[in-house]
Amino acid sequence: MYNMFGIRYDNREFSIGEEIPKSHRWEDGIDTEEELSGTCAIFVSDESDFPDYLDGTIEEMSGELNNYRAALESDYPGEHIYLVAIESRWGWEWGEDEGEIIMNGAEVVRRIK
Repeated sequence: MYNMFGIRYDNREFSIGEEIPKSHRWEDGIDTEEELSGTCAIFVSDESDFPDYLDGTIEEMSGELNNYRAALESDYPGEHIYLVAIESRWGWEWGEDEGEIIMNGAEVVRRIK
């Protein structure tokens, strides 16, 4: 069961269940072509019940929906927006940008846009 969730902006189109390839390190808007340990996303929750919060089947009380809304209001480039997820045991780390998480094996769980 997934227990780490993030928002991923991307110009590529992915299907639900598809794994997103690893991200590259960017410096001053330039792709260094250095592959990171996973896929970059904006962290929104480490609660396995997060999809139930989105659906309104469980009441959320710890701020994850605020994180989700803020991530959707970000100015990241990308034609598509995805909710991505991993099991924490797959591996993850904090990225260089504020709120950024690097997720090993991130899979699309919802297409937002």
